[in-house]
Amino acid sequence: MEYNFDEQSVKDIITWAQSAQVPQSVKLTDYENIYDVPRFIVANIYDIQKHYPDPFYNASITRLYRLKEYLETHQAD
Repeated sequence: MEYNFDEQSVKDIITWAQSAQVPQSVKLTDYENIYDVPRFIVANIYDIQKHYPDPFYNASITRLYRLKEYLETHQAD
């Protein structure tokens, strides 16, 4: 999937992450388990707020996008 890293898109994903109802843990893939989703969100938002627009930290933005995608596709589970 193609992710957007422009300022408005980053603000939108942060807003989503701050207001989303999230489970305590998720298994994104066979190799990626997030055991504390709320803490995961806080840590990634912190990195984004401290370092944006440094492209090195786009991984933090990508992680939030991937979490959002996962939760949207697994809501009924």
